Amino acid sequence: MSSLVLLDEISPGIGLLTLNRPDKLNALSRDMLVQLQARLDEVETNSEIKVLILTGAGGKAFAAGADIAGYKGRREREFMDFQFAGRRFNDRLEAFPKPTIAAINGYALGGGFEIALCCDLLVVSTSARLGLPEGLLGLSPGGGGTQRLLRSVGRHCAADLLLTAWRMKGERAYEVGLASALCDPDDLLSVAKGKAEAMLKVAPLALTEMKRLIRLGEDASLPAALSFEQEVLFRLYCSDDGQEGIDAFLEKRQPQFKGK
Repeated sequence: MSSLVLLDEISPGIGLLTLNRPDKLNALSRDMLVQLQARLDEVETNSEIKVLILTGAGGKAFAAGADIAGYKGRREREFMDFQFAGRRFNDRLEAFPKPTIAAINGYALGGGFEIALCCDLLVVSTSARLGLPEGLLGLSPGGGGTQRLLRSVGRHCAADLLLTAWRMKGERAYEVGLASALCDPDDLLSVAKGKAEAMLKVAPLALTEMKRLIRLGEDASLPAALSFEQEVLFRLYCSDDGQEGIDAFLEKRQPQFKGK
């Protein structure tokens, strides 16, 4: 099996996961999903990688969605299995304990956009085009796109993207708060790396816990979310990292966090 997903450590603490099917605009296939799961296994068990950047090879696309050729012929079982596999990967990526950044040049459509929506931050270039155009195929998103987009940008912006099959430009994604940074295509990885380097300065336990607060707080009532927030704070205060951070601040030095 060829390497459809590449994993490199581009600087200390920062991993780069690259969808590597540029001749097909990094379209998602069953084999790619299998390799994506395996790469996440590697990153999760690699204590040297603290932050993960996801991008697409070739510069023309992050991922232009699923490989539609595989949909032909009303093969219901195969189609459903592929959709379930995509959802399993997306759910895992969203819940991944380490911070994730989607670095998007060119197309992030359909399943590719769904993967990006599972990341903690999106960095987009001016060449980025994001959307869920499944309606043009007589279909709808199936990897969480409708629900994650709704929670990211609200009902009316989500409806615009979904019901008109509109492809949102990078500039607009930044304007509506979907992307945290907008840059020239040539600067994409350096900007994403800058975000990752900022994350490396934050205590790793705090990073993991704040990721969970963001994810779980979306669907919790405000009183429940506030109680969860305080419970997290109390545990972090009692951690070695929490006390190290306080001591370093008072002693006017850089903290030495150890993740415990």
